[in-house]
Amino acid sequence: MTEDRSTSFVELFFDLVFVFGVTQVAASIHGHLDWSTLWRAAIVLALLWWAWTQYTWLAGSADFDELRPRIVILFATAGSFVIAASVQGAWGADGSRFATAYFAVMALAAVFLFILNRGTDRMSGAVIYLSQMMAGSVLVLIGGFVVEDLRPWFWVGAVVVNVASSIVVERFEFDLAAAHFAERHGLFVIIVLGEALIAIGINTVGDPGSVAFFVAGAAVLLTVLAMWWSYFDWVFRVGERALKAAVGIARGRLARDAYSLSHYPLVAGVILFAVGTEELLLHPEVALDRTTRWAFLGGLILYLGSQSMMVRRLTGSITWERLILIGALGFGGLTAGEMNAGTLGALVAVALAATLGVETVRHQQQLNQLRQSS
Repeated sequence: MTEDRSTSFVELFFDLVFVFGVTQVAASIHGHLDWSTLWRAAIVLALLWWAWTQYTWLAGSADFDELRPRIVILFATAGSFVIAASVQGAWGADGSRFATAYFAVMALAAVFLFILNRGTDRMSGAVIYLSQMMAGSVLVLIGGFVVEDLRPWFWVGAVVVNVASSIVVERFEFDLAAAHFAERHGLFVIIVLGEALIAIGINTVGDPGSVAFFVAGAAVLLTVLAMWWSYFDWVFRVGERALKAAVGIARGRLARDAYSLSHYPLVAGVILFAVGTEELLLHPEVALDRTTRWAFLGGLILYLGSQSMMVRRLTGSITWERLILIGALGFGGLTAGEMNAGTLGALVAVALAATLGVETVRHQQQLNQLRQSS
């Protein structure tokens, strides 16, 4: 498996289903910003995310441009579409459909991984991992058919088992194409940032708006552009280089920690930010209520915080500028209760752009020093 291969068209097609899934998670939260809704959305998103990651790890052993892997991922695309279509009703009447489709998609991944590793020196690790992966899927399946009051216990248990199964990476080596793996996660980040752009678009098209509306719209658009910059200016390239430099078991551990685990709160953060953005643009002249304010600011905190964790794991360094901004956003969440939404959005946009500007200059200086020393 080559290190420098690019994402295939069929993988991008597969990702389109998760675009739908992400929008459905956001839709399930919109208008229902309470703890009960949020933690249920977090569980469903965790299951969606885990299903996506399994096929991303599979790509280390299979080139989806080839015929047999392509057929497998197309069947997975069909099953994932059913999962995504069932997201909003997953905790109610659509629970059985969600669970059945989820089990089928995960079982397909498990069978294909078994076939790919059969007869190789990685077989023992694959079997142990598959048994744990399917244990989580069985819990999802059972949870979809029990009474709704019991469903959370099974699905929370499934998330715990799924995360615990990643500990297998500590003991076994898995095939992993570093550049492809980093690219796949980068593309998913673009997908979820698209959700934030959609939140801006649906509230601006055809709306004459006020001055506060245009200020708020420009601010949140600048914020989304800065969010893209925060990941793709240098963090993405640092991640790709670190994965390429790591070998054997160390590469699997790094991929698990910096990507499979750290990117989940990143995705959740963008969804929360998008939900808060919709409310901010609907009422830019008045102050946001407490839950909406924390969705808007808390989403950014999650997004930036997960990138800081990712960089810490990849390089061992601390992103001080981002940590200071995270503290400022948290302070704003506590104290900006009387500030109108448009002003809050503008201040956040300026603070994020300034922080990333300082960080970019510092990073470029470090690169120049490294080039001169070499």
